[in-house]
Amino acid sequence: MSGATARRRVLVPVVLLAAFLVSGGVTQAVTPFIRQDDWAFLLPEGTPGAVPPSYYNASEGRWLNSAWWWLVGQHGTTLTAALTYAVAYALLVAGAWRVLHVAGIRPRPAVDALLGVALYASCVWVQLLYWPGTLTPSVMWGAAALWLLPWATRRRARLAAWLVLGAAGAVLTYPPTGVVLLVLAVVALGEARWRRIGLTVVTWGVGFAAGIGVAYTLNLVLNGHFGLQLAAWRHANPLTSPAALVENVGRWLSTAGELWSAQWWVAVVAVVAIAVGWRDPAVRPRLQRLLVALVVACGVDAAQTVATGLVTEARGQLWSWLAAVLPAALLLLPRDHHTDRPTPGRRGILRRESVGAALLAVLAVGGVLAWRADLGPHQATRAQYAAIAAAAAAHPAATPTPTIVVYQDPAVRETRDGRLMASTLFMAVQQERGSVPRWCVGVECRVIGEQADRASVVQLGTASDGSPLVGIVVPRPPDWL
Repeated sequence: MSGATARRRVLVPVVLLAAFLVSGGVTQAVTPFIRQDDWAFLLPEGTPGAVPPSYYNASEGRWLNSAWWWLVGQHGTTLTAALTYAVAYALLVAGAWRVLHVAGIRPRPAVDALLGVALYASCVWVQLLYWPGTLTPSVMWGAAALWLLPWATRRRARLAAWLVLGAAGAVLTYPPTGVVLLVLAVVALGEARWRRIGLTVVTWGVGFAAGIGVAYTLNLVLNGHFGLQLAAWRHANPLTSPAALVENVGRWLSTAGELWSAQWWVAVVAVVAIAVGWRDPAVRPRLQRLLVALVVACGVDAAQTVATGLVTEARGQLWSWLAAVLPAALLLLPRDHHTDRPTPGRRGILRRESVGAALLAVLAVGGVLAWRADLGPHQATRAQYAAIAAAAAAHPAATPTPTIVVYQDPAVRETRDGRLMASTLFMAVQQERGSVPRWCVGVECRVIGEQADRASVVQLGTASDGSPLVGIVVPRPPDWL
């Protein structure tokens, strides 16, 4: 084992642990905030207030997620789910980092640490941490695939199997992970011939289509319909007319604009890195191949929206962070001594590497700040709702457990944000006392509503079974929704 390899084996876990701490990821792992539809994969089927996992098989094709729920998810807790997700994500990042090392990107330790933090602190991926029950299988699948990637690239047959299985498994867990696998596979191939790059993209596409076919077929066999039964809130708009085409193109353009306007600084880093790399003969061939993979990633998203009207929210565009990190990482490539390609000289190489390090520093710092900015408000909401549930469920020893009823402003209750946060409070109570409360009725609602502006917990007297009757108020939806 070389000294550089030994140093990296120490550097990688140390850097990832530091990123886990400074980004606030440790807080989400230990005291997780859980979004509404993740409860389906954390609780036994039939639990009041939780949708059965089978719903997501029919509507989204999450068959591997359901298998994970059956084997693991329903038997654990929110804590075990969040910790498992955190470990799996660290392994995924370590796997991606290793792919870059094997591909020849081996900077000095200080810059390598920046690269690791930049890979970890994706301002997109942080938005997925609130679904550990649902998304842990996708992160585990991605981590396993990335650790196998260097082995797979040694033979064409291995890589073909890797591409098909990796893409198909991603579709059956969380499709955006599959796009990440494609992009990193292209990076791992270095300056492979264009024909091989094309075959890689096509083979990956076959695997992606195979995953869709498996999901559709399982729905036909087990649910009686071929395809997906899309939820009404997704506002599908099948491509059946020129008017639908115009509408769907507009949807995609609007969504893409929102994505990049929210992370404009990532786009600036990407543009600078691409411009600098394109000028360098040692970087340009790899950069060209990477850009093809990124165009395919963007095209897959566009094709979905144009064909169905379904848009992928920003948190699903995992490739967009790599569009900045990977071009910056390519600037760290050493001088190519194995070709006759002209190089900019030692001074030019140092300048290019310095630019790459500076851009990675921007991504590392900006990413950590983005994580803290996203996790902080979620944790504040979690603490607020947990405090309401604890106050409502509290009672002296040897006294009956309170009956808890929930009130929400009628103007908010039927909105999407209102429903999301009401379910969050319902589950906070479920976590506190092991059972789900009910909505208030009649006089209960009137009494709680009169005090809703002054108190989150209202004593209502005694329930019909003799237990204390306590009303709680769903706070107004937070700004981060």
